[in-house]
Amino acid sequence: MKKVLIPIDWSDNAERAFDWYVYHLHRKGITVILSHFIEASKEKELREKQEKLQELQEVYENRLLQLKIEYLWLTGHGGSPGEFIVKTAHAEQVDMIIMGARGLCKIKKTILGSVSDYVIQKAKQPVLICKKS
Repeated sequence: MKKVLIPIDWSDNAERAFDWYVYHLHRKGITVILSHFIEASKEKELREKQEKLQELQEVYENRLLQLKIEYLWLTGHGGSPGEFIVKTAHAEQVDMIIMGARGLCKIKKTILGSVSDYVIQKAKQPVLICKKS
């Protein structure tokens, strides 16, 4: 394995997936690609969310630097989070996608679908979902 994609947001589930990867799967020589998708319908909203994202990015970058893990940070917007994750995985030629599950209730999942379901269905790479315990 040379590259792993980990979608990141402010959720405990994303942090749990990151931690699981770091402590159970990471090996020297693997590059971690952290990605974040910004959902914004207006330019002003996009700029505000980009500014707020810098804080989150710094937290993860500091952890990766402390652990001496090679990384790349990618941010996307427009379209949907699932599409962004699948396109990023393909473009970056990752070997695996590791992500947290938000744990939507069955009604919301039926109506909205879920990002993790989309990624599992569309990605060509193995996808590991870290569920909430």
